Amino acid sequence: MVEKKRDDMMIEGVQTVDVPIHWINEGEKRLDAGFYAQDVIAARILMERINKHLDVQSISDFSNQIFWPGRFKRRYVSKNDGEPFLMPSEVFMFLPKPTKYVINYPPEVKIKKNWLLITRSGTIGRILIATKYLENFVLSDDLIRIVPKENNYGFLYAYLNTWIGQALLTKDQYGATVKHIEPHHVANIPIPRIPDLEEEINKKILEAHKLREEAQELLLKAEEMIYSELGLPKIDEDDVEYFGRELGRLVKAFEVKASELDYRLDASYHLPILRKIKEYLSKCKYQSTKLGKVIDRMFIPTRFKRPYVKNPAEGIPFLQGAHIPMIKPMDVKYIWKGMKNMENVLLRRHWVLMTRSGTVGRIGFVSDFLDGWAASEHILRIIVKSEINPGYIVAFLSSLYGEYQIKGKVYGAVVDEIAEQDTSLIEDIDIILPDKDIQDKIGSLVIEAYNKKDRANLIEGEAIKELETCLTEIAGGK
Repeated sequence: MVEKKRDDMMIEGVQTVDVPIHWINEGEKRLDAGFYAQDVIAARILMERINKHLDVQSISDFSNQIFWPGRFKRRYVSKNDGEPFLMPSEVFMFLPKPTKYVINYPPEVKIKKNWLLITRSGTIGRILIATKYLENFVLSDDLIRIVPKENNYGFLYAYLNTWIGQALLTKDQYGATVKHIEPHHVANIPIPRIPDLEEEINKKILEAHKLREEAQELLLKAEEMIYSELGLPKIDEDDVEYFGRELGRLVKAFEVKASELDYRLDASYHLPILRKIKEYLSKCKYQSTKLGKVIDRMFIPTRFKRPYVKNPAEGIPFLQGAHIPMIKPMDVKYIWKGMKNMENVLLRRHWVLMTRSGTVGRIGFVSDFLDGWAASEHILRIIVKSEINPGYIVAFLSSLYGEYQIKGKVYGAVVDEIAEQDTSLIEDIDIILPDKDIQDKIGSLVIEAYNKKDRANLIEGEAIKELETCLTEIAGGK
C-alpha cells in the first residue's frame, strides 16, 4: 500500500509519496519522479485491486502487432511528384490536409483503417482510430501503430483513453528535452477483461468512429463542391511560375512591381498564387464580393485573466486556438463561471471561428454542442448575416481560395497574427457569393459534418466515463 506523506512533510507545495521497493526493482528500475506520479500510483493500486476480481491481460493480448516503423530520411518533393505526408499533429485534425509530400519512404509507414495510432514523442499518449481517409497518407514515424486482433479495438481505444489507461501509458515516457515512449511500453500495459461490458463499450466507440468517418466524407464533398458548383479551377502553388524557373521555385523567388506594394514589404502578402486567385475569382460565373459585405460583426475579445477550475461543475469548457482544427478537443480546461465579463468570451451558435495568432487561418464552426462554450482571445469570431449560410462561409474559407488569402494577410516577425485593430484585413478577403440554393447545398454539408463530429465526441465521452466508473466500482468490490 502506498501512502501520501503527511502535510507536514510537504515542502512548499512539492508532493511526496512513499513507494514500495519492489515497484522500483520491477521492470526498468526507474528513478524518475514522473514514473511514480500520483495518478500513476492511483492507477496501479486500482489495477491491483481489480486483479482480485477480474482476469487482467496486457495490451499485447489484444493486438497482432504493436510497432513503430523506425526513423527514415524524409525526401520532400512537390505535390505532383510525391505522396501526401502527415505529422502527428496533422493526423488529429478534423480533416487532415498535407503540407508536405514525400518519396522513397519505407512501406511500414503506411497504415490501415481501424489501426490504433498513438503519439510516441512530444505530447505523449494521444490516441486515434485510423479512418479510411488516413489510408491515403504517409504517416510520421512518431506514431506507434497497434494492429488489433479482433473487432474489439473500440474497447481497447476506450480503455487507453480512461484516466487509468492514460496514466499507465504516459508513465514510461523518457527523455530530457523531448519525451518518448516505445512499443513495448504500450504492449505491457495491463487491461482488465470485462465480458459483460466490453461489447457495449466497443459498440459505442465504433459508432463514434463511424460518425467521424461520415463527417470527414461530408467535408470532402463540400470542398469538392466549392470547385464544381462555383466553376472554380483547382489551384496549386506548383503551377505558379517563379522568377528563375526551377531554381527560383526552390526559394520561391518572384518579382513585384513597386506600384503593387501597397505599403507591404513582407513576401507572403505578394505571393504569385494570390494573383492567380484574383484572376480566377474575377472570371467566376457567380458574384465576387468582400467577406466584410456578408458579415454583421467580426471581433476579438480583449485579453483577460483565465481563472481555471478543476471541477467542471464550477466552470465552462474553454476552447483554445489549437482545438479549432482537431477532430476532438483534447485536454480541455474549464474557466470559472463567475469570471468578470464572461459574456464577452462565450461562443454562440453558427458563429464562424478563425485562429488569428500562431498558426493563423484555421477555420471552425460553432455547432449546437459548442454553443455557450468560452474561447480564447486568440480566436477571431465572425458573425455572418442572417441571409447567408454560415456553413458555406466555413467551406469557402477552408478551401485553398480562402486559405491562401488569409495567409497573405498575416504579419509578425516571430509569431504570425492578426490583431484586433486589423480585422479589416480579413474583411478584405475576396469570396464568391452564389445563389442561396448553392450556398445551402454546400453549407448544409458542413453543418451536418460538425454535428456528426460532436455526436461522435459525446458518445465517446459517455463510453469512456462509463468504463471508468465500472473499473472504479470493481476495484471497490462491487
